[in-house]
Amino acid sequence: MAFDPAQRFLDMVPGGQGIFYAVQADGVLLWYRNLGWQTGSPQWANNGTGRQIGNQWHQFVTVLANSDGQIFALQADGTLRWYQYILSNAQTGAGFWHAKSGTVIGHGFNTYGRVFGGWNNVLYCLDDSGVLFWYCYLGPPGTTNWANGGSGRRIGSGWKGYPWLVADPNGVVYGVWQGSELRWYRYVVQSYSTGAGFWRNGGQAITIGQAWGSDGQKLVRANTSGTLYGISLDTAATLTLGDDDSLTWYRLLNSETIDTSGVTWANSGNGVTIGRGFTVQAEAALQGYPGVLSVVQGGTVAIQVSTTFPSYSWSVQRVAPVSGGPVIMVQPTSHSGRLQLLPSAYRSAGCGWGTDFSVSVPTTWPSGVYTALLQSSFGTSHPVMFVVRPATPVNRIAVVIPTNTYNAYNTWGGHDQYTVGQDGAPRTVTMRRPSVTTALTGGAVINCSLLSDLFLLQWMTSQGIAYDVYTDLDLDAPGITPWTASYKAVVLMSHPEYFTGAMRQNLVNFASAGGRIVYTGGNGVYEEIQYTTDRSAIVFRDANGDRRLFEDINEPSSAILGVDYFAASYMDFAPYEVLTNHAFLNGTGLGVGSTFGATAYNGAASGWEVDESPGGIPGSVVIATGQNPAGGADMTYTAGPAGGWVFAAGSLSFNGAIGNDSAIQQILRNVFTAAVA
Repeated sequence: MAFDPAQRFLDMVPGGQGIFYAVQADGVLLWYRNLGWQTGSPQWANNGTGRQIGNQWHQFVTVLANSDGQIFALQADGTLRWYQYILSNAQTGAGFWHAKSGTVIGHGFNTYGRVFGGWNNVLYCLDDSGVLFWYCYLGPPGTTNWANGGSGRRIGSGWKGYPWLVADPNGVVYGVWQGSELRWYRYVVQSYSTGAGFWRNGGQAITIGQAWGSDGQKLVRANTSGTLYGISLDTAATLTLGDDDSLTWYRLLNSETIDTSGVTWANSGNGVTIGRGFTVQAEAALQGYPGVLSVVQGGTVAIQVSTTFPSYSWSVQRVAPVSGGPVIMVQPTSHSGRLQLLPSAYRSAGCGWGTDFSVSVPTTWPSGVYTALLQSSFGTSHPVMFVVRPATPVNRIAVVIPTNTYNAYNTWGGHDQYTVGQDGAPRTVTMRRPSVTTALTGGAVINCSLLSDLFLLQWMTSQGIAYDVYTDLDLDAPGITPWTASYKAVVLMSHPEYFTGAMRQNLVNFASAGGRIVYTGGNGVYEEIQYTTDRSAIVFRDANGDRRLFEDINEPSSAILGVDYFAASYMDFAPYEVLTNHAFLNGTGLGVGSTFGATAYNGAASGWEVDESPGGIPGSVVIATGQNPAGGADMTYTAGPAGGWVFAAGSLSFNGAIGNDSAIQQILRNVFTAAVA
């Protein structure tokens, strides 16, 4: 078998009026057409069977299409190729490829985190600062003739808060805002030679739906005239059932005039299932995971890989501690590829793949964050993160990588702990699976996972601040007291939300003995989880499916960190304002009333999810507070026993501001200097 039926397609590329170009995991390109695209009828051309029209399409990282059969295919190195499938029979999919198909029409598109669109030959390109650019291919086929002299026209900013962006013809753009809102925009082009135009509704988004995004769908695609298709997630109370293979139809009846005529959905906005068997996993051509998340110096970590490529290469890079880019520890090595199928209970019990290769970790490798980088001959890649922990403590600072949070929000396989419809039962989510939260690049979307944590770790290295690295599992492990006792400070990262009871107690013991805690994130030590007996999976929620929050058992995070999660402020971003002159501000030039942290990877330093001081904690002072409209992050210092203390930034977005703000850099220098004193 050339693909796993549980993850058959890499993408379903809309081609207009119900047409899809389905990129199979083995590279086969199939043509489908939903004849009922206007009404939601489950009628399909070619008796519902995909017609094979191409091969080796798994070489591309992004595939987009226009309604006339033009296809834009982007390679990993930024090369853009042009194709056109000329349809001769709309009932069977019969047709032929334009003679110039495969022609290179552009370069450099890998400088953008995301590229979407295709309709009207328009490509929307989003960079890592959230700026949106407009491109239009003018042709004729075989040329590199682009509008605006080939330069992207800047048409907007602030788009990184949309994990999903899709386009419809004539400038319609749909964005799924972080959370669940489906929002509408429309860019009206006045000159296709330059891209000059304007946004309807003054550029302000209009919310047109709720409950969209990764908690309910595997993907969403727009397919002309307001027709949207989604691959719906199964909603069984257990994670072991269902293939997430339902293709669901929706339609906006006035998709181009929402701003003037309101929102009008067909079928009252309810989706209609029009097909089954459409399993999708974007990583299915090349993917893998480590046998263990944490390996000791001198140990070995097995890497499990499944791929549809006949061969691939692997290398090992250290991504922290580094300053100035990853360090190659093992040079690229060629390896034969093999497809490994998923067992039925893979979401809870693990993928169960065999080991493809193992990484022997020398005792000389520094403790840190590493990745086994898998790469195809086409340049497509997949990182497999693992942590090397020290055989014995070396430095005075220990960093705990929040692998529980990475797993809680890892939507690989469709489901994470937040998937809609899983109420009434605990959620056992395996850690033995590939991850989409441990990528080394941002994809032009806000981030509070590994990338965000690397902002801090790599900056620490650049400042000569040495540290040892552990995972959440290590903080839970038996015998934890000896290694924590060897450190002056423990660092908690961007989003250390999920703790076992043992993890929390070990942190309490460390603080009680005079340890210092440097907490640079938000919403920390919030929800209690458990590990399965073999420590390969996390059990979220109790027997009734209810979250086990520490605050509900009178163990709030403020008892350790000095701050508690403040749910009223979500997805707002703002700078901090200084409230109290404190030693941690020395050398910053800041005083009471000064602001800092206005620019960050996620927008501003205070935001997304924030913590606030509950007040009344002895020895606690609020140094600064975020200026978010509903209430911002409280940056606090809280004195503890035996000379210990806690510094809390109180924001998911804080680490993303380090590279942009000299005041934050100086604050952290002061914090870490004090932490090891």
